[in-house]
Amino acid sequence: MLNFLRNLRRNNMNSKYLKYALGEIILVVIGILIALSINNWNEERKDRSFERNILSEIKVALDNDINYTQRNIKRLESLDSAIDVMLYLIEQKADFIDSLYNQDQRRSYMLATGIIYQYNQGPFEALKSNGLDKIENDSLRNSLIYLYDFDFPRHKEFIQYYDQDYKEQIDRWFGFQGEPFIENINGERFIRQKFPKDLLQNSDFLYLLNEMRSRARIELNSFKNFIPRLKSIQRLITNELNS
Repeated sequence: MLNFLRNLRRNNMNSKYLKYALGEIILVVIGILIALSINNWNEERKDRSFERNILSEIKVALDNDINYTQRNIKRLESLDSAIDVMLYLIEQKADFIDSLYNQDQRRSYMLATGIIYQYNQGPFEALKSNGLDKIENDSLRNSLIYLYDFDFPRHKEFIQYYDQDYKEQIDRWFGFQGEPFIENINGERFIRQKFPKDLLQNSDFLYLLNEMRSRARIELNSFKNFIPRLKSIQRLITNELNS
C-alpha cells in the first residue's frame, strides 16, 4: 500500500513537470509566432512604403518624359511648318530673300531642327534591383515591365532609325550656301553665308525638303501616338497611389 502511494505521488509530480514543460514550450512557440508576425508586419510595412515611394518617382519620371516628348512634337511641327513655307514659296517661284533668315519666324532656321530621344528609366531600374514583386498590383506591375522593357526601347529604336539621316540632310542643306563674306553692321564685321536667290528653283533642294518632311512627319506621328500610352500608365499609378 505504501509503495502504491509513493508511485502515485511520483506520477503526479511527473505529470506536473510534464504540464509545466509543455506550457513552457507553448509559451516559447507563441513568442516565436508573435515575433515572426511582428517581423512580417514590419517587412510588409517597409515594402508598402517602398512601393509608394518608387511609384511616385516613376510617375515624376513619366511626367518629365511626357513633357520632353511634347517639346519634341513642337520642334517637329515647327520643322514641318518651315517646310510648308518653303514649298509655298517654290510654288510661287519666289526668290530666297533675307527675311527667310529670320529665326523668330522659324523659316529657313527651323529646317535645321533635330531631336534627341531620351527617357528616364532610373526609377524603374531601382524597382527591378529591389524586386518587381514589390508592386502588389499585377496589372500595374506588368504594364510597367512592358513599358520599360519593350515599349520605350522599341519606340527609341524606331525614332533613331528614321532620324539617322538627319546629319546628312543638314549637311546637304547648309551645302547650298554660298561662299563666306564679311558683312558690316553698325560698324561691326560679321562673317556670313547666304543661300543663293535661285535656291527655291533648285530641284535638289526640293528633293531634300521632301526627305525632311517625310522624316519629320513619321517621327511626329510616332511621338503623338506614344503619349497616350505614357498617360495610361500614369493613370494606373495615380489610381494605385490613391487607393
